[in-house]
Amino acid sequence: MKWMETIRVQSATGKDQTTLRELIFLKSEIKRDFGFQGLRDVMVSSHVSIPGCFVLMLFWDTDNPQAKGSPIGMSLAQSLKNFGLVDHSVWIENHK
Repeated sequence: MKWMETIRVQSATGKDQTTLRELIFLKSEIKRDFGFQGLRDVMVSSHVSIPGCFVLMLFWDTDNPQAKGSPIGMSLAQSLKNFGLVDHSVWIENHK
C-alpha cells in the first residue's frame, strides 16, 4: 500500500533559511541511505504564500501504513521541533 508522511514545520521568526538548510540536509542524508524498508522517495517543499512554512514528505510502499508514522518520521518530527512548530501526519493513497 502506498502512503505518505508529512512533517510540516512553521519555522520560528528569523530561522527560515536555517530551517530550509536543515530540511535539505536531512533529505540528502535519507536519500543517501535508502535503508528504510519500503521508503520510495523524499521531498522538501515550501509553502507558496506563507514564509518559513516547509514540509518534508516521505513516500512509502509497504504492506501496512503506520498510523503514527514510521520510526524515522517520528524521530525527524521530534528533532525538527527545535526549528519551530511541527505537525506530523500520515496519509494513504485512495484508489477510487
